[in-house]
Amino acid sequence: MHWTLEELLQPCQEDVDYKWYLGPAREMSLHLEFSPLNQKKGGFKLATFGTASQDLFGAGFEVCAKQTFYQKTATIDCASQGPREITQNIPHDGVTQVRNLTMEIDCLVWARILLNLMYKFVDKGITSHGVPPFRIPRMRFVEASLAIKRVTSEFDEARAFLLEEVISGDEGHFRKYLNNVSAAPISFTSEDDEEQAEFLAFSQHVQYFKTKKMGFVADYQGESNL
Repeated sequence: MHWTLEELLQPCQEDVDYKWYLGPAREMSLHLEFSPLNQKKGGFKLATFGTASQDLFGAGFEVCAKQTFYQKTATIDCASQGPREITQNIPHDGVTQVRNLTMEIDCLVWARILLNLMYKFVDKGITSHGVPPFRIPRMRFVEASLAIKRVTSEFDEARAFLLEEVISGDEGHFRKYLNNVSAAPISFTSEDDEEQAEFLAFSQHVQYFKTKKMGFVADYQGESNL
């Protein structure tokens, strides 16, 4: 049995039209390393790294595949320590993944719009008042795509992934600039990183003002290209 995107979306099709931001579908293969040692866990998504058979984003074949998950507690019997509880991170089923991950892509589209809105504000200021005596960081969000596993039999499991460009994560490159629990940017010892964090805080003020207090992008994090 072959599950299509439309079939996976059917339970939630009446709530949201997910298709407006999706481009043409492409067939490809993914090789992902699911070892827990190679996975990273956030607040509600697991990140698994691997390679794709196509260069999806013009940045090479490496991809970061994300899935939403829930936690389950299990009891195991250790010969030396006796019974003990462990917490397992279980990815959601295919239909739930598609519902959650398309919402993530939807948020990414809106975040891009808000970031572009801020840069239009900045560029208009430069046109009117000239180039400022300080550097203006030019930043962007990662490219993303929705991947649906082809199901070939009734025993096969429908799976979905949010694919993103790989951010290196090497110490000295990956940054968290603003947390989602505070309006104050994170402090850095590097002057360049401090400048970028303050600029992103400024971007939130512009977005909040330009949307008439309706929204702004929070929890800025990513890779510095300085």
